[in-house]
Amino acid sequence: MSAVLITGSAQAQDKTQDNPQKIELEKGQQLISGWNDSLDEIDAALSDGEVTGRLLNESRAKVETVTEGAGTLQSSAAERLNRLNAALGKLGEPPAEGQSEVPAVAAERSRLNDAIAEISGVIKQVELVDFRATEVSDHLARISRERFTRRILGRVDVPWDGETWGQVWSGAIELPDMVRSRYADLDLEGQIGDELAEVAPGLVLLAFIVMAALIGGEVVVLRWLPERWQSVPKEDRVSLISGTRFLFTAMVPGIALVIAYQIVDRQPDLLAGSMGDFIYQCFAALLFLLFVGAAIRSIYSPFLPGMRRAGTTATGARVVGLLSLLAAVIYASDLVLLQGATTLGTSLEIALVQSVSNVFLISIILFVCSLGVFWEHSGPDRHELWAKAERRSRRGLRIVAVLLPILSILGYVALARFILENLMMGLAFITSYWLLRGYARALVHTYLVKPDAPDDDGTSDAVHGTLYFWLRVTIDVVMFTIAVPLAVLIFTDIAWADLIDAAEKAFIGIQVGGINFSLRAILIAILLFLVVLGVMRFFQRMLNTRVLPNTKLDEGLQHSVSAIFGYVGICLAVLLAISAAGMDLSNLAIIAGAISVGIGFGMQSIVSNFVSGLILLIERPIKVGDWIVVGADQGLVKDIRVRATEIETFDRSSVVIPNSELISNRVMNWTLKDRSGRGIVRIGVSYGSDANKVREILLEIADKRREILSYPAPQVVFIDFGASSLDFELRYFLRDIGDVLAVASAVRFEVLERFRVEGIEIPFPQQDLHLRDIDKLADAIRNAGRGDPKPVIEAKDDVPEVRDGNGDTDGAATDPATPPSTAKDENRDKDAAARSIPDAGGDPDGDAPR
Repeated sequence: MSAVLITGSAQAQDKTQDNPQKIELEKGQQLISGWNDSLDEIDAALSDGEVTGRLLNESRAKVETVTEGAGTLQSSAAERLNRLNAALGKLGEPPAEGQSEVPAVAAERSRLNDAIAEISGVIKQVELVDFRATEVSDHLARISRERFTRRILGRVDVPWDGETWGQVWSGAIELPDMVRSRYADLDLEGQIGDELAEVAPGLVLLAFIVMAALIGGEVVVLRWLPERWQSVPKEDRVSLISGTRFLFTAMVPGIALVIAYQIVDRQPDLLAGSMGDFIYQCFAALLFLLFVGAAIRSIYSPFLPGMRRAGTTATGARVVGLLSLLAAVIYASDLVLLQGATTLGTSLEIALVQSVSNVFLISIILFVCSLGVFWEHSGPDRHELWAKAERRSRRGLRIVAVLLPILSILGYVALARFILENLMMGLAFITSYWLLRGYARALVHTYLVKPDAPDDDGTSDAVHGTLYFWLRVTIDVVMFTIAVPLAVLIFTDIAWADLIDAAEKAFIGIQVGGINFSLRAILIAILLFLVVLGVMRFFQRMLNTRVLPNTKLDEGLQHSVSAIFGYVGICLAVLLAISAAGMDLSNLAIIAGAISVGIGFGMQSIVSNFVSGLILLIERPIKVGDWIVVGADQGLVKDIRVRATEIETFDRSSVVIPNSELISNRVMNWTLKDRSGRGIVRIGVSYGSDANKVREILLEIADKRREILSYPAPQVVFIDFGASSLDFELRYFLRDIGDVLAVASAVRFEVLERFRVEGIEIPFPQQDLHLRDIDKLADAIRNAGRGDPKPVIEAKDDVPEVRDGNGDTDGAATDPATPPSTAKDENRDKDAAARSIPDAGGDPDGDAPR
């Protein structure tokens, strides 16, 4: 009984599960059938005969629809198949031959197998449809390339005789009559009339929007905006006004025109045949005129030269602006007339004469606009880079203006038209991009970055400059990301589906060997790295400004904690970014091996400095703010980085010392454990001074100084009996060793003043010269003055000997063991500052840190 209930419940569950699945399969089969029919229609249209540009565009749109739908259906079917396989795996292995299975389990296994077979069949059909769509897309691309090559490189014989040109102009005059006669019998009461009546209200509304945007935009720009942004700097004001003008007179009407064309295009009979191509060309020409006209008015501002953004003169703004508008009108008219002539089936001569005439006219306009007489060559606001780019652009325009007529004369009219078309579209695209970019930057600078008043938020100009820089970078990245796909679609024949497919492949990943290069993973890794690093920097800043200052840790320990936290944050951000990029962290062993090889080949010093920096931060033999002496350099520790430590000397110069030198060499740290230290002032007094009085004066002076500690108490030490003085030392301990030179200088000033008041003499170095036999030397000098033979003084055994001219001795010599003179020359520097250098740290300027 229970088995029957289980079987019945299983069958009921199968029915409830089978119904949605069957509905989904039926919908999938219908979609696949419709896609095959669309591909069959495209194949039939391509094989019938002439392939027009409109047919190519419509076929590409259909193929894109088929490709996108096939991809969506395939992904959903694959997901369904994975669920079915997982459910089948839960049932375990099927029973071996000869063994039985529970009926409910067997029924469920059978149902799952049938569903898997059906889903697998759908997936194979979708793969076949996708393969056919790819082949059709390649066929369309091949036809487009062949047509493009034939059209561009084809050479024709341009008629130059007067009779042909007269016939051409006569035929051009008859074109309105041809249009009237061809469409006189057009029936607007049937299907076409119903479709026109359906879309007429929307078209009227969009036409009203276009006219309101054009008129209102000019009124707003010329009347209201200059007063609204009068206080804004000139560069931003011009960018804001020109950008708003372009937005109202180009973007809004352009979007309205695109919507209007989409409304018309949805009606199957309105754009059928060659008339549809003509309407499409009219829309394209009108859209081109809107954008180019708005860009020219915004950049050159012919009737308001003060608002121009180009580097033209006042006269050049009018001439270049009006001529550029004329060139845009000629080009748009050429597009419409050429398509109209093709639709009406006029002669080839009319199309050739029209193309050559327009090429010559536009070439003349380009040449005149590129003349240097209409452009400013120097100015206070002109950047050298922009001036150089402007000169090269004008030179390029002159070359193109000369090249196009030459190509037309040689018969390469299609090539000349192709160059002219891309030049005009390129100029329109670049100017539109430049205007919108400047407009976005001016808006950000005016309303987001620059404060209303200098002291409105207390933020420095440097902070505003940094913020504006990163906002400009963000604007450039976003606009460049949008502009590149648009440029690819406008200037190439790449279909939107192909562009999306290429972007998806780059975004999802490209497999190269065992490595998957994925743009998505790279972007996620970069974003994750920046986010984690920003969060860690935020917490590090919080530590530096709010947490650590409120603790009892000294400044050096606070710096060590902050630095270690920053290094941990960088390592964590790198590891998370590597993981998000899809790289196996076990591969870091390879990187470590490569780094070890690099260390062996010349990175020993870098690694040594890095490890030494970590030791300095952990062991802390020196800290930020310490007064250290390293060899001939001494000063305050300003920063301990990974590779080196920065020391600021007392001359306010920075010395960067590698960390390995601070670890391996001797370093004297005046403030390692305590900022107190000893100071010594040496003084010498004359031998006749009272030594006890000197001691009392020195101790009294030391007791009055608040910088000198009372414990240990100051003391006066009688050092020695000097050659010229009695030598004393005043020894004391300071609260802050940074005050050692200032205190020593103040003590010396007071000692000098007190000694003068008390009559205590500070002797200077003395020299005594003792001469023996001075009387004989005096007699010899007198004899020489009376004209006697010149005496000769000889040194014999270091004893002066006076002889007459015959060489006889004039007197008895003294004891040869006794030198004739004894000189005592003892110099002692009494400069107490110099004598206290070994104990005071050697700051010659006396501006030691506190």
